[in-house]
Amino acid sequence: MNQDVANNNNDKVDAKGASGDQPKPQAKKAFLNSINHFRGIAIIFIVMAHCYRPAGWQVETLADKAWFNLMMNGTVFFVFISGFLFHHVFAHRWDYKKYMKNKTKFVFLPYLLLSLPWIVWHITAGTDPLMHLNYTDLTGPAEVASWYVITGRTLTAYWYIPMGMMLFALSPWVMHLLKTQRLMHFALPLFVVAMLIHRPESNLNAIQSLFYFLPVYLFGVWSSEHRDRLFPFIDKYWLLMLLSAIALAIGQAHFYGAGVLNKPALELTVPDLMLPQKILLTLVLLAILNKFEHISIKPLQKLADVSFAIYFIHPWITTPWWMIYNSPDVFSLQGQGNVLTTLVVTLGVIAISYVIAVVIKALLNKRSRYLIGW
Repeated sequence: MNQDVANNNNDKVDAKGASGDQPKPQAKKAFLNSINHFRGIAIIFIVMAHCYRPAGWQVETLADKAWFNLMMNGTVFFVFISGFLFHHVFAHRWDYKKYMKNKTKFVFLPYLLLSLPWIVWHITAGTDPLMHLNYTDLTGPAEVASWYVITGRTLTAYWYIPMGMMLFALSPWVMHLLKTQRLMHFALPLFVVAMLIHRPESNLNAIQSLFYFLPVYLFGVWSSEHRDRLFPFIDKYWLLMLLSAIALAIGQAHFYGAGVLNKPALELTVPDLMLPQKILLTLVLLAILNKFEHISIKPLQKLADVSFAIYFIHPWITTPWWMIYNSPDVFSLQGQGNVLTTLVVTLGVIAISYVIAVVIKALLNKRSRYLIGW
């Protein structure tokens, strides 16, 4: 979901790890197959979270809820990878002006261009333009359009971009934490805050989303900086972490139900168990993928290369299911779908998105980055 993930293709680092010292100017770092494979897996989780309804999956049983909890909130994977690659790619050649210029051109501009048709549709002929929330003080088209841009409510998953741009803007502070070796001094307390505030209602509050995902990003930066220590640890304890993640998913399913608990930031409720669960799964996947660092898995490599474009394109396929056609059951299973039918629909949506991305790339060449980020 974050364009930082695209830059692993351009820089090289020793796959076994690097020094935990403060970042210094250095030679180009080696390409990491494990992180690139992780990118491909992450986009599958992102799309899967938007495909369970068309797959006829009604999450009702304890087992369904546990599977659902393991499946949802895959954004954590993307944010972790983005933080990891921020250190891996940018720390040794830091240029804030160039960094933000690229993010504006290849992240924010595609977001605006792909949002515009839907903003016009919502305002002129679509459903309730403010969808799910009643903002009576927004009257004119310009105000409504601005609301869509600020919240990312135009399409499923686009809420990430307003939050992501704020995250990019904080990069000088992240660099300061790197230089002063204080990443975890902030990541740990922010992690507690994130578990208390949860993700915002309908994902519309970018500031709350920023506070929720910021510790994940910082942990990703720290993980790259200290992977010489981290990788041996997770290689030793990955199975225990996997069992712990499964236990958290089942516990949440039993006590709190299924899915992300979106709420106002200051409303007191149960702690978010999905965030630590996803952190554990992140480390599990990283440990397993690192065992195959020497292997290039071509399907995942291809998927990783186009992951940012798939992120931008797939809501154009899934959003009509949610908003126009009321989420039809494409398999006519009448609520008998499950995680497997959801995976089938997910792979179908990814395949269609991939083909569309390749066609756009062929038509526009390098200029396609301004439209789909790839």
